[in-house]
Amino acid sequence: MGQKVTLERIEEVPAESRVCHYDELDEPAKATLPALANDGTVTVDGAAAADFRDCDLVKYTDYYAISVQ
Repeated sequence: MGQKVTLERIEEVPAESRVCHYDELDEPAKATLPALANDGTVTVDGAAAADFRDCDLVKYTDYYAISVQ
């Protein structure tokens, strides 16, 4: 069963945020990020969801707030 991941572009990075950079992500999460950046929400498998859970923000082309549900 997949989990819903939402990505939202942000302007400012709060100091207490856990930021993951694209190149630090595992392959399943890296493969998902372009679709997230385009669509904002996708359903992912457990491996990608676990990688995204370690982050509050992801630095890709911009900074994005990420949530896993």
